[in-house]
This record gives sequence, structure tokens and C-alpha cells, in this order.
Amino acid sequence: MQQAVEDYDALGTICNSTEGGPIRRNPAGNVARPMVQRLPEPQDVALCLEVGLFDTPPFFSNSADSFRNTVEGYSNPSGKYDPAVRSLHNLAHLFLNGTGGQTHLSPNDPIFVLLHTFTDAVFDEWLRRHNPDNSTYPLENAPIGHNRQYNMVPFWPPVTNNEMFVTAPENLGYSYEVQWPSRALHVTEIITIAIVAALILVAVIFAGTSCVVYAKRQDELHQPLLTDRHLTYSDDYDSIPAPSQSDV
Repeated sequence: MQQAVEDYDALGTICNSTEGGPIRRNPAGNVARPMVQRLPEPQDVALCLEVGLFDTPPFFSNSADSFRNTVEGYSNPSGKYDPAVRSLHNLAHLFLNGTGGQTHLSPNDPIFVLLHTFTDAVFDEWLRRHNPDNSTYPLENAPIGHNRQYNMVPFWPPVTNNEMFVTAPENLGYSYEVQWPSRALHVTEIITIAIVAALILVAVIFAGTSCVVYAKRQDELHQPLLTDRHLTYSDDYDSIPAPSQSDV
């Protein structure tokens, strides 16, 4: 499935300067493919940003658990490869169902710039969150133009992929203002959090009850044998009633 240099000769018609016609859009109009009749959701972006590895073999459109393949849209948003899935970047292209949905014509649609700018913003945020080492970028066996030391097209003077594997504000001089969505909790995560919270609550109640019982016991152990209200010997003698005549 790897692309060879010879492939570019066969695909020469992609860049042969022929007229592409007017820009066409028919959003969500592809009734034959219901899965592309929607746009990506914020939660899709949140899940994509959690994929920890930049890329995995075979470094192509069938890579699993690959951030690169996930943001491109060949995997589901959580990174699991599914040949029937189109998400994120790819899904946005296909949703347009017109000029923007055709690989060789999509740059003619102005939405192309917005979509790819946002995709770059997602990439920049991923770099910021995961802070990966450059060694995670494939050095070999990726499609032509996509290995670490390959030059990016169409930059001039030449720039390698390795040189662009950096956060934008600190290295490239621009930044994005994006409010990134937080990932919704799964049912299992909600159950786990609820169980942990319940256990903590039980532990706090048990600890509080134990402290109260201990304090009460300590108070009982230190009670005086006589109360403060005891009688003295003289008080006791004086309180004895004098015998009556009948008693004598």
C-alpha cells in the first residue's frame, strides 16, 4: 500500500492545470453514504487529542492508535481503525459533497483553508499536550514525502517534516485561539467515579464515628468516683435527726 515515486507520474493529471469548473457544494447531500451527512462533533476532537502516539506502522491510512491517522480521518475519533469510518478532516471534506470533497479540486474551495487551518490547530494542541520527542516521527517506511527527514511540499527553501514537528507559538511565530472541548465521560468512568466517591464518603463517616466513640469512651474512663456534690463527715453527722421520746 506504499506509494512509490513512479506513482506520481501516473497521477500527473492531478496537477495538470486543467479547468476545474465552478465551485460546487451540496452539504450532507450524499444520500448514498449516510455516514458523511454530518460534520465532526466537538467530542470527536476531544477524543482525538487523547490519542497518545503520533503514528504507528504501517504509517498509512490503515494505521491504528495513530494520532496522525485519526486527525486525518481514517480512524474513529478514539484512534481505532475502521475501514468504514470517515471522521474529522476527511468527514468535513466529504460533508461538502462537491468541489471540497474531491482530492484534486478541494483546494479551489475557500473552505479548504479554514478546514486545514483548524486541523493544524488540533495538531499544535496535540503537540502541546503530549510533548513528543522527534524520534516518534517515523524515520522510514512512511509514504513518499512523509518520513521524518523528507522535505515538505511546496515549501521553499526546503523544510523537512522534522523541522515542522514543533509547537507553533514558540517556534513558528503564530498561535490559535481555540476553546478546546473536554471529553465526555463514558458510562464505565461515571460508575467508577461514583463507586470511589461512595467509598470515600463511607470512609469519612466511619472515621468520624470512630472519633466520636473514642472520645466518649475516654470521657467515661476519666469520670471521678465521687461527684462534686458529696457530703463531708460533719455535714453527715449534723444531718442525723435527734431521737424522739418514743424512740427512747
